[in-house]
Amino acid sequence: MSVARALFPKGKEPRYAFEVLIRLLPEASLTFTQDGISIKALDPTKTSILDLSFYAASLEDYVLEEEVKVGLIFTTLKDVIKRIGATEKLEVEVDKERNRFNLYVYPKRGKEAGLVRRFSFPIVSVIEEEIPELSLTFDASFEVDAGVFDDLLAMVEEVSDWVQISVSPEGVTIRGVGEGGKAAEATLSQNDEALFSVSAEETVTAKYTVETLRDITGKLKSLSKRVKVELSENKPIKLTYEFTTGTFKTIVAPRAD
Repeated sequence: MSVARALFPKGKEPRYAFEVLIRLLPEASLTFTQDGISIKALDPTKTSILDLSFYAASLEDYVLEEEVKVGLIFTTLKDVIKRIGATEKLEVEVDKERNRFNLYVYPKRGKEAGLVRRFSFPIVSVIEEEIPELSLTFDASFEVDAGVFDDLLAMVEEVSDWVQISVSPEGVTIRGVGEGGKAAEATLSQNDEALFSVSAEETVTAKYTVETLRDITGKLKSLSKRVKVELSENKPIKLTYEFTTGTFKTIVAPRAD
């Protein structure tokens, strides 16, 4: 018996969002409610909170018989998710009677237009950690081209395992220093077309593990044109990606050193 069913107009949105989750989480629960599909989880290192929402009103079709939670082991999804084409449609279904989570992939013209691929996974019990409610305030923020932001992090990753992000009223500087004095640095000024907005009363600087940020930005740059970045001095950073069917937010702790 199907208790929940959702049809995504573009397969790329759930694909790239789930690829981030698969990279950072071994397992998690999807929650289906009247508002849509959501997942909020803490990664095993307890340094990142991942918060993904797909809005019911933005999906091509959404049918819910009852609210339900679906526990999934993400490693089992890994190879299947990669097979979803950017323009293909993805339908997900919760079969409560058989205790299965089903994925249907078919051409953008619809089920009747060609080959339909079906994948089925067991629903498992997942131990859910309580996610702390963080009362964070941010002293600086900027909105930047998501591809450019990822490229700058990749540049820093070539020389260092940490990245320092500084935000001032004039712009944003991203830098890293590695072994042997290797360094990489780039500055986006207010006049740069890749920097859509910047807000800071004074310079705010914080340092993060660059690999963790790239695990997120490397995939989500294909999901959203822009990313909103919020931070405070030596405090967690918040990244927000908005796309057609939902929002992906993540909070990453600063480096202790």
